[in-house]
Amino acid sequence: MADMDDVVLHVQTPLIYSAPLSELTGRDVYCKLENTQPSGSFKLRGIGHVCRLAVKGGNTTHLICSSGGNAGLATAYCAKQLGVKATVFTMDGLPQSVLKKFHDLGCDIYIGGSVWDTCDATARKFVEKLRHEGERPFYVHPFDSQAVWDGHSTMMHEVHGQLRGVSPSAVITCVGGGGLLAGIDKGLQSIDKDHVPILAMETHGADSYNKAIAAGKPIKLEKITSVAKTLGALQVCDRVVEITKRRKVISKVTSDAKAVEACWRFLRDHQFLVEPACGATLSAIYENKLEEYLGENLMEGPVVVVICGGATMDLNTLLQLKQQFDISEQLDRTYDIEQYHL
Repeated sequence: MADMDDVVLHVQTPLIYSAPLSELTGRDVYCKLENTQPSGSFKLRGIGHVCRLAVKGGNTTHLICSSGGNAGLATAYCAKQLGVKATVFTMDGLPQSVLKKFHDLGCDIYIGGSVWDTCDATARKFVEKLRHEGERPFYVHPFDSQAVWDGHSTMMHEVHGQLRGVSPSAVITCVGGGGLLAGIDKGLQSIDKDHVPILAMETHGADSYNKAIAAGKPIKLEKITSVAKTLGALQVCDRVVEITKRRKVISKVTSDAKAVEACWRFLRDHQFLVEPACGATLSAIYENKLEEYLGENLMEGPVVVVICGGATMDLNTLLQLKQQFDISEQLDRTYDIEQYHL
């Protein structure tokens, strides 16, 4: 087996200037393309850090993860690169294209339930079963661990270098279980950017963070009704409630329709397929809500939008969602071709 420190897991992703999003907002908008990670999402940063530590420490040759899709793909990718086995418990309803990705990575995959929490309970039982049989499996939590947050924090280190030290006016992201938000906060902390606000977006029916902020503590949803299944943790981790005591985190909720529309418009603008969780993030821009959502918290400087991933989306699924929510083809602006003739 290769030296664990030499195995490349996550990569530095591009931070691109978005002319369409900048025109909509009247300020510079940059997209951090985490959808270009080898596993297709930001999850590879934190999951990769966890998996490397586990395998390097000789703790396991079998990684077990519960996932709405992205954490599982990250675990499967890491296992493949690190030369160990992976088993993932995921939710039903995944597109065939996503199931193929798991199989291409040589991962054992099981449907653990209709929501992540059920998958997680099933995965933990499987871990205990293997331990009882004398194996040494390692359970990979998809979002609630210090090592996961440490891994995700590298994203902000990269942004700092790519912006040449210029402070963002805000970072826009989405929230599922809270691992990405906790990692962004930690990364900003480490580069002395505690003053930078974070806009945390969710969809109705997967808005466990918004309800936690209102209550001042994690609140468990009865069920997930949103199409943004990768936001589908019934309850966020404690960490993302705690960080609001020292950083301005603005929690907002959008509709499934607006999230899907944002996915479609981003595909048209930047030729990237992203999932509704990312559409929730982008909806804040496409609905031109930055000023309304952030108010006096919106400072001078570029806005950074985290494009969290697209691994669980394919074109057929997006077209079905587009039809379901009756998304129009209307462009933001039309152009008179005649004016461009010499």
